[in-house]
Amino acid sequence: MMMKFSKVLLILGLVASLVACSSTTSTDNYPNKTIEVVAAGSPGGGLDTIARVVDEALKKADLQDQPFTIKNLGGGGGNEARAYIEKQDDNPYSLLTESNRVFVNEIVGTTDLGIEEVTPIARMMTEYLVWVVKEDSAYTDAKQILDDLKEDPSAVQFGVGTIPSNDQMNILRPAMEYGVDPTKIPVVAFKSGGDLMTQLLGGHIQVISTGLSEAIQHVEAGNARILAISSPEQLNGELADIPTWKSMGIDVSILHWRGIFGPPNMPEEAVKYWDEKLGELVKTDTWKELLEKHGWFDAYADSATFKEELEEEKEIMANLLESIGLAE
Repeated sequence: MMMKFSKVLLILGLVASLVACSSTTSTDNYPNKTIEVVAAGSPGGGLDTIARVVDEALKKADLQDQPFTIKNLGGGGGNEARAYIEKQDDNPYSLLTESNRVFVNEIVGTTDLGIEEVTPIARMMTEYLVWVVKEDSAYTDAKQILDDLKEDPSAVQFGVGTIPSNDQMNILRPAMEYGVDPTKIPVVAFKSGGDLMTQLLGGHIQVISTGLSEAIQHVEAGNARILAISSPEQLNGELADIPTWKSMGIDVSILHWRGIFGPPNMPEEAVKYWDEKLGELVKTDTWKELLEKHGWFDAYADSATFKEELEEEKEIMANLLESIGLAE
């Protein structure tokens, strides 16, 4: 009887060992299997594209240790994707691509999940936001608009793709810094970047705030002009003449970034792996060529820097959205 009991204990011990070895939390020889990357958006969108570009870049640079499978979960403004990642807990084989919605959605009350329910891994790139007017607009620089707003905050109507958004922040933040009451500025949301540009070129809206990539083709065609860009420093080449907010003495810069996150309890060893791997990737010619191909700009931040800057961004966004009545 005693021998039978001992055998049972031995078997139970072996089973427990096997379970422990197969646990998703194990980072021995990480990564040693396929990595699932959840894009918090639809196929072809920005969050899907960054997931696929990172995958492509790792392969081309011969830095990919395990293949990616990309899963699109764009429902609920990305909330479905964040709920999925939160349930992964400490699984280092599930990653998420997301934008600043990772904290904005919690602020406006569409989800209880915020930056505490993800592990920041890397900010990979950014686009910049611009103020755009029609080619024949009477406005020739952004300060003329700000001066009119200072005199009457409802004097100029702006268009954006969605509210709340970085496009909207690119209107309200510089205006606030300039001494304008942001609660009185008329900002109209349209369905998409394309619809937004149609409204501008049709003369239905005076100024739009949108991504540089949405505007540049219309500028090159001679239909529109860019008055300001949200980059922290002056850009080079054909974009060198576009004033930044900082060059106008307005202490504002806004990154329209895309980043990679892990589940809330992602093991430190896995985070360290991605710090090293992605830190190496962004230095390669392959990555730089892909940035240029997609009209993106380098804004890489490792896990620690990304986490710190996310917290700073969240505070700024929360204060501003609260001041205009959009925070829960």
